[in-house]
Amino acid sequence: MKTLTIKEAVERVNNGASLEGVVLDKSSMLQVNVRDAMILSRGGIVIPEENIYYDDTEIEYDEEIDELVIGKEITGLSWEEKSERFEAHQRTEKKVSIDILTDESEIEHWIVKNKSRLGDILKPIIVELFKAEKIIKNNSSHNG
Repeated sequence: MKTLTIKEAVERVNNGASLEGVVLDKSSMLQVNVRDAMILSRGGIVIPEENIYYDDTEIEYDEEIDELVIGKEITGLSWEEKSERFEAHQRTEKKVSIDILTDESEIEHWIVKNKSRLGDILKPIIVELFKAEKIIKNNSSHNG
């Protein structure tokens, strides 16, 4: 086993070399900069959290993260509600086919004629029916 300081190990990783067979000098491991800790973790050496320090002045501004506003509408949600929101953002539309049977030729003719528009017509109705059924199930499970 070869003993390296944090600085030497970081340089080694940055140069693309492996840290296999390397141990870190205990005195240099007492306080490790957060950036160095991240570099070392890429090299396979994990620094214990209590040994990692950071200085706010060294942290770069990131508009996407720093301007993120988390309001009560997000933090006040249950885990189930947060999961549903996440799934809603991850969801991609999938085509679903249904069979509609009727014994009235006029309705059957209208369905055939308007087949391409039926998805647009029925989608909001189906979504609202689904939501209503879900509310009814939740209410009956809470009251039952």
